[in-house]
Amino acid sequence: MRVLVSAPYVGEVGWELMSWQGRVRHQFERGGFDRLVVLGAAGKAAFYADMAGEYRDVDLSSLPGQAYEDRRILTPDCEPVSAGAIRATIEPMVDMLVAHLRNRRDEVEVLWPDYAGTIHPCEPEHQRFVRFERPRAEIPPAPWVVLVQRTRSMGSANWSPRAWAELAEILSRRGIHTTVYSYESEAAIEAASHCDLAVGQSTGGLHLASLCGCPHVVWYPGEPCLWTPWQITNRQRYETFWNPLATPLRFHEVDRQPAPTEVADWIAQALVAIGRRTGSATAKTAFRARWFMKRWLARRVVRRDSFRRWPWPVQQLVRCRLI
Repeated sequence: MRVLVSAPYVGEVGWELMSWQGRVRHQFERGGFDRLVVLGAAGKAAFYADMAGEYRDVDLSSLPGQAYEDRRILTPDCEPVSAGAIRATIEPMVDMLVAHLRNRRDEVEVLWPDYAGTIHPCEPEHQRFVRFERPRAEIPPAPWVVLVQRTRSMGSANWSPRAWAELAEILSRRGIHTTVYSYESEAAIEAASHCDLAVGQSTGGLHLASLCGCPHVVWYPGEPCLWTPWQITNRQRYETFWNPLATPLRFHEVDRQPAPTEVADWIAQALVAIGRRTGSATAKTAFRARWFMKRWLARRVVRRDSFRRWPWPVQQLVRCRLI
């Protein structure tokens, strides 16, 4: 039996969703393997459940630093842990599994993350994505909004628990049912498969909403700086580059954390425009038309070497306004 072993991913959930699990699926299917075994942190098995294999929880608590991109970073200096150091910590658990499989006379190949901040395009030649879906016994009446609370300790400040509680109260008064996002993958996919809208500050849970086809509202408190290494803004990442299923969304770039009343108004507007059971079919079609145009420009124009020879103002217009 030919077995593909996926070494543990140690970075952020958003990066795992958009730059790793699709790559594992692509390699598994393209390589013609009979079985997949994924080693990874607890609570993420549902990201790989459609493939023929198993997910084995491993303890990654001995790794230095915090999850960052596809690697680890040391705070407060924000120094990245070297790929070699990460791999040296993880290799024993991978080697043990490989030895066990080979003792059963399986042919084994190991797929390793780079652990160096490498991202992989979402195009079919690099990754293959599926729409995550799970059944749910009882679905709340529309409108139903899932609140995706960012919990990371680095980067921009998180919205406060008090603000989330106030938002839930405002929405309840407006007749909008809310639930809090679960950070266990199975439960999160179940909710995002059926809710009308997900909402939150930029975080990995909203990338999962995208892969569930769940319309969402995202805000990002900070300057609209270029997101390396693709030189795109966070808005472009959500709308196009990390949106392989063309899931409709509303992205808000703000210079401060918004007030709960402001977010409640964004939600009300999005429910009318793009909500799963409440939104306009015309608005959703218009979003997808813009998405295809932006995607085409990004793939066929901006990424070509000849684009660098265009006049700089034209490059800026295409890169920052049209995409």
